[in-house]
Amino acid sequence: MRNVRDVTDLDLVRRVEAGWDAINVETARSQRALDPALGADWIAVGGGHAAFLGMGSFLSQAQGLALDGPVGEDEIARMEQFFLDRGTPVQVEVATLADPSFLTALCLRGYTVADQSHSLVCPLEAGGGDTRDDAETDTASLQIVPAGVGDWDTLVDVTLRCFFEDPESAPPLLREGMLAMAALPANTGWLAVVDGEPAGGGSLWIHEGLALFYTDGTLAPYRGRGIHSALLQARLDHARAAGCDLAAIVTPPGGGSQRTAQRAGFVLSHARTMMVRHADAKSDEM
Repeated sequence: MRNVRDVTDLDLVRRVEAGWDAINVETARSQRALDPALGADWIAVGGGHAAFLGMGSFLSQAQGLALDGPVGEDEIARMEQFFLDRGTPVQVEVATLADPSFLTALCLRGYTVADQSHSLVCPLEAGGGDTRDDAETDTASLQIVPAGVGDWDTLVDVTLRCFFEDPESAPPLLREGMLAMAALPANTGWLAVVDGEPAGGGSLWIHEGLALFYTDGTLAPYRGRGIHSALLQARLDHARAAGCDLAAIVTPPGGGSQRTAQRAGFVLSHARTMMVRHADAKSDEM
């Protein structure tokens, strides 16, 4: 494949964003099967999809739009109606190489920036080597264990505790959405265990040869011991063995997670901006 270290390539961005779009849709499909009362649903729009995972769910969003050209006002309006009819704000992930007119159109319709992130990719070569920095990894009592059928509740709860000191303070339906992701075919979860105790975790979903790394986290008492690096390496090895040629991960810009991913062989492919519009937002569209 083309050397992704050389240039941010539109075809590469399309492929990666199509993967995140697919996991968005498949999670909604999984959640509908697990709990129909939540009303999970999705529609194709603007070259991507909008997915709803229940009232108030942070995971309800649109992804993959405007990478094949401009998105018409009627399509944007249809996407907005899909979310607003379900009583939830409109959240749209916009990739750097999306058609520039799309971001302008969203701003004119009253959208504001809610979050920014970086997308990184790692080309996977068969038989690729271990990229961990042993100097940063305390492996004496660390095990990386694939999650079995009965381990997903533990993995999800551990991951939530990595980001929310009190898991009860997590956004509504986030746990349910994570369990819906866990139920996807070709999905695997990985627990980091130190001295017999869960210390962190991460997940991996494979889509058309693309390995998507998500929900990476390390519990506060165990940080700085190379656990994230070990979780990344275990999944990179798994992805290679499964025949994937590319891995992708999303991190906060410029933070520790991005640096750890870069040490593991990931390189920056593009940025993503989460745009949000609430029901009462004012629009400047003509």
